Amino acid sequence: MPEEKVPVIPGYQIVEKLGESPQAVVYKAFQKSAPQSAVVLKILKTSYLSEQQKQHFRQKIEQLKLLNDPLLVRCIIFGEQAGTYFIIRNYFEGIPLNEWAASRKPLKDILTVSCFLAEALNKVHEAGIIHGSIKPHNILIQPRNLEVRLIDYITTLDVSEVSHFIYDRLFLEGTLTYTSPEQTGRINHRVDVTSDLYSLGIIFYELLTGKPPFFSLDPLELIHSHLAEEAAEVSRLNPEVPPVWSKIITRLLVKQSEKRYQSAAGLLADLVQCREQYSEKGTIAGFPLGRYDYTHRVIFISKMVGRQTEVKLVLDNYGRAAKGAFVSLFISGLPGIGKTRLIQELQKPIIEHQGYFTSGKFDFYQRNIPYSALIQSLRNLMRRFLTESDQRIKYWKSKMLQAVGNNGRILTEVIPELEMLAGVQPKVEELPPVESRTRFHYVFDRFLTCLATEENPLTLFIDDLQWCDSATLDFLGHVLGNYKEHKYLFFIGAYRNNEVDNRHPLAKMISDFRQSPTPPGEINLKPLEPQYCHKQVSYILDSPLFQTRELSTFISRLTEGNPLFVSEILSYLHNKDLLYLDADRHWQWDLNKIRESDMPPTVVELFRSKVEKLSSESLELLKYCACLGNRFSPTEISLVKKISL
Repeated sequence: MPEEKVPVIPGYQIVEKLGESPQAVVYKAFQKSAPQSAVVLKILKTSYLSEQQKQHFRQKIEQLKLLNDPLLVRCIIFGEQAGTYFIIRNYFEGIPLNEWAASRKPLKDILTVSCFLAEALNKVHEAGIIHGSIKPHNILIQPRNLEVRLIDYITTLDVSEVSHFIYDRLFLEGTLTYTSPEQTGRINHRVDVTSDLYSLGIIFYELLTGKPPFFSLDPLELIHSHLAEEAAEVSRLNPEVPPVWSKIITRLLVKQSEKRYQSAAGLLADLVQCREQYSEKGTIAGFPLGRYDYTHRVIFISKMVGRQTEVKLVLDNYGRAAKGAFVSLFISGLPGIGKTRLIQELQKPIIEHQGYFTSGKFDFYQRNIPYSALIQSLRNLMRRFLTESDQRIKYWKSKMLQAVGNNGRILTEVIPELEMLAGVQPKVEELPPVESRTRFHYVFDRFLTCLATEENPLTLFIDDLQWCDSATLDFLGHVLGNYKEHKYLFFIGAYRNNEVDNRHPLAKMISDFRQSPTPPGEINLKPLEPQYCHKQVSYILDSPLFQTRELSTFISRLTEGNPLFVSEILSYLHNKDLLYLDADRHWQWDLNKIRESDMPPTVVELFRSKVEKLSSESLELLKYCACLGNRFSPTEISLVKKISL
């Protein structure tokens, strides 16, 4: 075999290759100006990074300067040399945790290491940093004294952007196995510190049982496991593990992030108590978990309740599309009523059918931009295609070019990612406006047709259709009328019914197709009935129904059964210390004090009071953000405001 070529980075002498992943090669090196101090050079395999990605890495390096603890090995430099990108961190003489755990270890040692890891993660979170890539390869350990170091706070890989068609075994075993449900990108929930805690729970599970709770060579199955399957209890697989220790890990692996440990500090306190008892008595007596699980920010998240009929309708419609039909469904309701949350119920069947899901959202201030939400959704889908294997990219390129012929330039001008996938397209003939729109609809229609297949059904979700432009409505009408060409496509549109009356073009379009051979399905989401509002409050506060009855009745009347507003009201009460945790971490409240408080009488006033508490600088910045639309990046804000990041 030919000798591997060692890269040249000016100012550094590379002495040893430490490892390799699908994204990077890692070396041990010495800085020529300080030959006694070893560093780690991580050479990225990519030959191109966008300015936004580079800026992200630089910002992360600056953020990591806040980390100053011996348990943490931080990155110190992000650099570029002749098209080669690299990250430098300090060197630690240790082995990856998975190598140390290859042979069975005593419970006492595993408990010691677990405490070190919880402490290290707590230091990271205290600095306001989410690690985002907790896995054995990013944990180094010295076998002789069990000291650990947490590494790799900068990753070139955003798991949520990675297609489920990546079958690289290194990716499956080294990353996806330790990914939290919200990091998969299949659920609409932000990634926060609890995502790191979920990943840490998987590592603990593997240390104690010899295998992770979920694994499959099929990434679809693995993602489905993270989303839907409950892990077997550790104590069942390893009877030597005391039940309370097993319960700690079960709590880390809860699917709903709000029900996990909310802080590494709370986890550490419970693990330390386990360690002390085990060291003294060789066993661990039961004790209440999470007594010190404090968090600076409490977020009230609820499961969906009272929508069983609607969920069944959505799933049945997807089932029809997966079997080859074209299906359309329009979901209406007030803001915050749960339209987007209802769509999330599709995550499991989409994964099971190897389907794609993509979405776009119209914006009130961008109604003059034709096809904006459609283009947004297709750009998102193209980004996903670009993360797939070379074989899959070749497949999609051939399929798309066959569909659009010599008209590809029409699409690449509005979907730049398509040009990256299919290459530069030839110029097209200029046409008068009417003919140009007709051609655009034809090409767009052909393109959409090729994206939905028997092997990979496509769900296209467009939100806020009440702000839809006329060109998009014309195109959607064309798709609904040309349904025979759109097999395996499930189109979902959502809109606010308080902004769409009978004269609205959207209402007219839906009405026109009600008598067609494939009439669109319609769901009008109503406010929650009082009993479901009661269940929601009980779930959020993790309290029995009888205890929350009076509070939920009060909240139900105030919010008029709007699920989002229920959560917001509870958040307001917590911020006003009218809802608080007692010494045993149970929620408490005094309904008389709540009634006597100066709480805003309506939800509109509630949101206004939240906005008014912001500083004048924040309010000014928000005005610019609002003008940028429903999605914007820090880079865009910095350019508009002419401020540095």
